[in-house]
Amino acid sequence: STPNRNDVAKSLKAVYGPILSTIGLFGTILESAETFIITNEMDDRLLFTVCAASLSSLTIDSSTAVRADTASLASLVQVSAMNLAVAIFRRYPRHRSIITEDLFPLMLKLPTSKRSLRTYLVRKSHGSTEMTNIKHSPYANTSGHEYIQPITALLLLSIQTCVTMPFQSDEDITEEGNADGGAEGSGSDSNQFDGEENKNSKANDTSGLDACAAVCNQFTSQMLQRCSRKGEEGGASEFRPILHNLIDDLLFVRQLPEYPSAEMILFYLSQRLGHDLLRASSMSKSSAQQMEATYLATAMDALGKITSAVASGLLLNRESRFQLPESMSPGQFDPKEEVNRCFCGRGNLDTFMLDCDRCHSWYHGSCVGITKDTVPEVWLCDDCILQTVILEQAKVFARGNGNSRPLTTSDHNHVLRQLLLSHLSKKSHTFLSPQAERAREFWIATWVKELTLSKNISNDVGTFDLRLVRSHVIAQWPYSRLQEHRNSLSKYLSTDGYQRIMTCLVASTELSQNFPRLLGVLLRLVGDGMASIRKLSLKAILQVVNVDPALMAQPSVRKEVSRCFHDEAISVREAAVSLVGDYVLQTPNLATAFHATLLERILDRGVSVRKRIVKIFRDILLTNPAYAGRATACHAMLQRAADRKEDDGVRDLIHETFHILWFNSKAFTMGTSTLELLELSNSTPGRKASQDGTKAELYCLEASKQMVEVVKVSGSPEILTSLVKGLLFGFNEGDKDKKVAERKRRQEDARNQCSSLVSSVIELLLAFEENREQNEDDGKELVALLSTLSVFSEAYPELLVPHIDTLVPYLKGDNSAKKYEPSIVSTVSIVVSHVSSHFSRAELNRLMAGELSTDLVNIAYKFPDRAVSAAVEALCALTNHPEASQGSIQEKKLLKLSIQFYSYLLKTKDTCADLMKAKKSVRDNVRRALSALGSVCRFYECDDAIDRQNLDFNNFGIISDVSKLEFAKNSLSNACFAIFMEYLQKEDEATKVLALRAMNGIFISRPRVVLAAEQMGIISVTLSDDASAGVQLESLKCWRDILLAEEKRIESGAAKAKMAAKKNITVSKKISGDQDGDACISGSVLTNHATRLYELTLISDDKIRYHLVDLIGHLLRQGLINPMETVPYLLALQGDVKCPQTRSLALKLLVSEGEKRPDMLRQRIAAGIKAAFNFQRNVYPRDENGMPRVTALIQNRIEGTGKIVTQTLFDSVWVESSLCNKKAQRQGLYKQIIGLFEKEVSSDITNLDTKTCDLKRHEVDKLPLLLFASQILAHLPYNSLSDPLFIIYHSSCICALDGNEILVRFAALLGNDICDPNVEEDELEQAAKLKDPKESKQAAILFNGNIDSQKFGHLCVEASMMIILLKLKNFLRNSYGISETRISEYLPSEKDKLFEKGVSKLDESLFDGSVESIFEDSKSDIDWDAAIRTYATFRVLMREGSADDAPIHVQQSPTKRGSKRKRDEIDIEQTEDIISPKVSPP
Repeated sequence: STPNRNDVAKSLKAVYGPILSTIGLFGTILESAETFIITNEMDDRLLFTVCAASLSSLTIDSSTAVRADTASLASLVQVSAMNLAVAIFRRYPRHRSIITEDLFPLMLKLPTSKRSLRTYLVRKSHGSTEMTNIKHSPYANTSGHEYIQPITALLLLSIQTCVTMPFQSDEDITEEGNADGGAEGSGSDSNQFDGEENKNSKANDTSGLDACAAVCNQFTSQMLQRCSRKGEEGGASEFRPILHNLIDDLLFVRQLPEYPSAEMILFYLSQRLGHDLLRASSMSKSSAQQMEATYLATAMDALGKITSAVASGLLLNRESRFQLPESMSPGQFDPKEEVNRCFCGRGNLDTFMLDCDRCHSWYHGSCVGITKDTVPEVWLCDDCILQTVILEQAKVFARGNGNSRPLTTSDHNHVLRQLLLSHLSKKSHTFLSPQAERAREFWIATWVKELTLSKNISNDVGTFDLRLVRSHVIAQWPYSRLQEHRNSLSKYLSTDGYQRIMTCLVASTELSQNFPRLLGVLLRLVGDGMASIRKLSLKAILQVVNVDPALMAQPSVRKEVSRCFHDEAISVREAAVSLVGDYVLQTPNLATAFHATLLERILDRGVSVRKRIVKIFRDILLTNPAYAGRATACHAMLQRAADRKEDDGVRDLIHETFHILWFNSKAFTMGTSTLELLELSNSTPGRKASQDGTKAELYCLEASKQMVEVVKVSGSPEILTSLVKGLLFGFNEGDKDKKVAERKRRQEDARNQCSSLVSSVIELLLAFEENREQNEDDGKELVALLSTLSVFSEAYPELLVPHIDTLVPYLKGDNSAKKYEPSIVSTVSIVVSHVSSHFSRAELNRLMAGELSTDLVNIAYKFPDRAVSAAVEALCALTNHPEASQGSIQEKKLLKLSIQFYSYLLKTKDTCADLMKAKKSVRDNVRRALSALGSVCRFYECDDAIDRQNLDFNNFGIISDVSKLEFAKNSLSNACFAIFMEYLQKEDEATKVLALRAMNGIFISRPRVVLAAEQMGIISVTLSDDASAGVQLESLKCWRDILLAEEKRIESGAAKAKMAAKKNITVSKKISGDQDGDACISGSVLTNHATRLYELTLISDDKIRYHLVDLIGHLLRQGLINPMETVPYLLALQGDVKCPQTRSLALKLLVSEGEKRPDMLRQRIAAGIKAAFNFQRNVYPRDENGMPRVTALIQNRIEGTGKIVTQTLFDSVWVESSLCNKKAQRQGLYKQIIGLFEKEVSSDITNLDTKTCDLKRHEVDKLPLLLFASQILAHLPYNSLSDPLFIIYHSSCICALDGNEILVRFAALLGNDICDPNVEEDELEQAAKLKDPKESKQAAILFNGNIDSQKFGHLCVEASMMIILLKLKNFLRNSYGISETRISEYLPSEKDKLFEKGVSKLDESLFDGSVESIFEDSKSDIDWDAAIRTYATFRVLMREGSADDAPIHVQQSPTKRGSKRKRDEIDIEQTEDIISPKVSPP
C-alpha cells in the first residue's frame, strides 16, 4: 500500500534533527583541517581529495527556498570549506594551476536559480548611512544584506591569498627572479605592447603580485576559451551566462575594500576581451566566420559592461570629490559660514545634527552614526579629517622644505591608501578576519606596484618622496602594535567617508587608467568591416554613454557614431540612432548638435530606423516643447506620413505622435514641468505668466506655436491639413480591426482640443499684431499664422466662425507687408470660402452690410492671379450660401466683376496676336481677367444652368452685347468658353497657358463641356508635339485638377447633398442614386488619349515627365487606364536617372501595382527593360562619339563614408515591391530577362541574301539591349545564393545549345571539323593575338574568296550575344565565390539552403560585358579586326565554359523525371543550315 504523506513527513523530520546537529561539529572539523594544512606538509593525493571535497560543498543549494535554518547551516559549511580550499591554494603554489582548472567543471554544477545563485554575504546593511551609488537590487535580499556568488568569492579570496611581501627596493629583484616571473606569466595577454608588458611584469615581481597575476591570467584565458567554443562544445552555452554573472559580481565588489583582487580580474578580462574582438575584426570574412557569433555578442556585451562601469566610477569620482588641500600651506579651508553639507542631501530636518568643530558644517547624526548620547568632545567631518591627515603626512613625506609646495592627486591618493590600510588593519585585528588581512596585504602590494610604475614614468611625481613612501608602505606588511595609534586617525570616519575613499582609489587603478584604451577598442570596432561587429560595438558604446553622456562630446566618439549613420547595414544605423537618441534625451541642451544628423535618418530605408527617429523626436518635443529644431522635425515627419510609399507602422506612429503632441489634452503631463511651461509663456510676446493660466492652456499655446512654425517651414499648409483632417475624421483605416475604439477615442479627443488650438493661434495672431515692428519680414510670420488658421478652416470650419471679424480686416490689402500681401489676402480669402457655408443668415447679412464683398472685389482688381482666384472663390461661396437671397449684394458684385473682365478681354482679343509684344499693363490685366473669369465659371453654382444633354460646340459663341450676359442658363459660362478659345489661339505661350487654365474651370464645373472640347480637337492640340512645352505641361496639370475635383465631389458626398437639397427631385431619382452622372465623362475622354500619354514619357522636358507620371498615378488609382499597358512605361521611367523625382514617383506607382498584381509586374519586366533602354537612348544626349548614353547602373557615394555603391535602375523596384519575397516570383523575373538572350527562330538567316539585311541589322541593334539587361542581372541585390545560381544555370543552358550551334556553323563555314569544332586553338585565334589580325597570314583563309563574309560577320554578331552571357556567368561566379561543384549540383527546383541566405558580394567591381562592333554604322562593311577578336574571344570562353561546367541538368515535363545530359551528347546535324530550337529551361 502507498504510505501516507503526513507519516513520511513526520519520519523525515525525525531524521533531519540528528543530521543537522552534526553541522556545527563538521564546521569545527573543517576549521581544524584548515589549521593543520597551514602548519603541516600533506601528500598530494590526500591534498587533492580534501580540496575536491571542499569545493563540492559549493554545489549545495543554500537558499532559504529550501529551509531557513538549513540555508544558514549550509552557508556556514560553504564558508568553512572555502576557507579550507583557500588555505590549500595559499600553502601549495605548485598546485594552483590544477585547482584553478578544477573550478570550471564545478561551475557547471552550481545552482542556477535566482534565489540560490548569490548566497555569499559580502556586506551587511547599514541603514541610512550607506551610500546609494551602488545598485543593490541584484545582490540584496529582503533584509538588505548584499550577496555574491560563492564561486566568485572563492576566486577573489584565492587570488588575494597568493600575494607575497614586496621587495624593499627595485634593485633587490634578480635576473633569476625576472626569469621566474616571466615564466610564471608566460600566458599574459598578447594584445599588450611588449614594453608595457615588461614594465607590468617587473612591477608585479617587485610588488609581490606576480603569483596573483599568473592565476588571473590562467583563469581569464581558460574562461574565455570555454566561452568561445562553437555550438555546445565544451559547455560554451553554459559558460557564457556564468561569465555574465561573474562580471556582475566583480563590478559590484570592486567598490568594497575587502576585495581588491576584483580590479585585477576585470583588468585581465577587459584586455583579453578586447584582444579577441580585435582579432575577430582583423580576420578575412572566411576566417572571421570561425569565431562563434554568440561569443562575439557575449564578449562585446561584457567589454561594454566593464567599460561602462569604469566610466561610471570615473564620473562618480568627479562628482563626489573630497575638498582636499592643493598645497602644504595651512588655512586653505577656513570656515566662512555654517551650512548643511550632509552627504544624504536631505536638508535641515527636524532631527539631531552635529556641527564639525573645524569647518562648522552640519550633518545628520543618523548619517554619521552618532546619537545624542555618544557625541564625542571633538568631532570632525570626513573632509576635515582628510585635510588634517594630508597636511600632517605631507610634512613627513614631502621632499625638501617649504609650505607652498603643491599637492597633487597622487599625493592625496597616498594618504587615502594609508587611511584605507589603517581601516583594514583595525578590522583584521578586531574581528580576527583572515580575509581582511589578505585584502590589506593585497592593497600594500598594489600600492608598491603603483609606486614602481610611477618611478618608471617620471622621477618627479607629486611632492611626496616615493622611496620614503615605499619604505613606509612595506614596513606595514607585518601588523604590529605600533600601528594601532595610526588606526585612531580613522576611527571617526563615517561609512560614507570610506566609500568615498574607495571611489577615489578605484578611479586611479590600472583598469580605470586604461579606460581610454577600452573606449578606443570599441571605437575601432565601430569601423569594422562586419556589420554584426559594428552593431554590437555601438550597443556597447551606448552602455558607456548612458552612464556618462559627456563622452559624446569627444570628437573621436562623435566622428565614429556619425559615420555609422551612413552605414550600409540597417541594424548598425538603428544602433547609432538609438545611441544618439538616448544621449540627446539625457542632454537636451546638446540635442541641436545632432539635429541635422537625426533629421536625415527620417528618410532611411530601414523601417526600424525611421520608427526610432520618430520616437526620439517625440520624446524631445515632450520633454522640451521649445526645442529649436521642432519645426523642421515636425515637417519631416509630416512628409513621411503623407508619403503613400511609407510603411503603415511608421505612418501610424507619426499620427500617434502628433496626436500626443498637439491634440492630446493630457500631453502636458508627459514630460514638461509647470515651471518650464511658465518660462515658455514668459517668452511669448504679449503674454504674461500668471497663476491663472493652467498647464493645459500653456501647453496648448506651445503646440499652436509648433504648428505655425511647421507651416512656415513647409511653405504650404497642405500636409498639415491632411494630418488634421485625418486625426479628426480618420485616415480611412476601416472599422474592422482591434484599434477602432482607440481611434474613435483619439478622434473625439482631437475634436475637443481643436477649439483650444484655434483660440491659441488667434491669441498668437493678436500678440503678433501688438508687438509688430512693421518690418517687411513680419509678413512671413503673418502668412504662417493665417495659413495655420486656414488648416482648421478646411478641417473644422465651424471653429473659425466666432473669429471671422479678426480676419476680415486683412482683406484690405494694407498689411504693411508688400512682399507677402498677395499671400495674406489669398489665405484669408480661402478661410472665408471654407467658413462661409457655416454662417447664419444674420451673420451673413451683417458681413455683407459691411465691406467684405467690396474688399474681395478690390482684390480681384489689384492683385496677381493667385489672389484673384482666391478672392473670386470666396465671393462665389458667399453668393452660393443657402441663406443668400436672389439678387443679393454679393451676387450683383460678382456679376458686375465678371462683366467688366469679360469686356476687357473682348476689347483686347483682336488688338495683338502676340501679347508678349503688348504693354505690361495689358498683359497683367489679361492675366487677371482670365484668372477671375475662370474662377467664376468654376465656383459659381447656378441651379437652372445644368447641362442636360451633350453640347454642340456651335452653341459656344462670343456675346458682344455685354448687357445680355447673365449667370442663368450658362450664358456667361458659354461666352467665357468662346473667348477663352480666342485667347488659346494666341501666338505667345503665356497667354495660351492662362486661357487653358481658365478653360479648366469650365471643365470642372461642367463636365459635358469636355465632350465639346474633344469634338473641337482642343485636347489633341494641347497634347500634340506641335504644342509648346508650357502648354503641354499646363494641359497635364489641368487634367489632374479635373480628376481630383471629380473624385472629391463623389467621395465627399457633395453631389448627393446637393441633390437632396433640391425640392423638385423625384423619389425615383433619389433611389436610382446617380447623384453626379457627369463625373465619369472627363476620365473617359482622357482614356482615349492614353496612347498619347504613353508617348509623352519619351519627351525631353523633365517637368512634363514628372507631371505626366503624376497624372498617370491618378488614372491608375481611378481605374481609367490598363495597368498591363502602363507598367512598362513606368519601368522605363526608372531609367530617368537625371530626374530622381520622376523616378521616385514612378516607383511608388510600380510598388502599388506590384502589391495588387505581383504576377503582372513580373510578366512585364522584360518589356520594361526594353522601354527603359529605349528611354535612355531617345531622351538622353549622346556622348562625344555620337553614341547614346545608355547604362543600367547608378553609382552613389554614401555620405560620411566616401564609399561608392553600385545599383541598377530596377533595384528600388526589386527591393520595395513583393518581387523579392517569393522564390517563384524571382525566378520568373530572371527567366523574363534571360529570355532576351535566347535565339529567335525567325531570325535564323542560313541563306543570307539582300532581302534579309534588315534582319541582320536587328541582330546588331539588339546587342546594346542585351548589354543593358546583363548589367541588371549582374548587379541586382540578390537575397540568396540560389538567385545567381539560377541565372548561371540558365545561361549554361542557352550557351550549351545556341553557343555550340554557332560553333558548328563557324566550323562549317571555315571548313573545320564540325564534329568537335572547338577542341583546340585554331589559326584565327592565333591571329587575334597579333596587333593587326586581318593582315596576318593566319587570317588569309577569310580572304581567299571561299568564305561568305556577310555570313561570317553575322555569326560574329550572334557570338557577341553569347560572349555577353558567358561574361555574365563568370562575373556572378567570381563575385559571389560560387564553386564549380556547387554549380554542377544546383537544380532550380531545390529549396534554398539556410546558410546560403543573406548572400553578399565578395567583389564590388563593375560588370564589363562590352563587345566590339562588327559592322560599321549604316554600312555593310565588316571590321575584320573586331570580327577576328570576337571569334577568338567566343571560342576561348566556350572552351573555358566546357571545361568548368559539369553536366547540365535539363528538367523534362512534369510527368517525367529530369535526366542529366552532357553538352557533348547533343545531336548535331552536319550542315550549316542547322536551326537551333528555342530554349526555355525551367
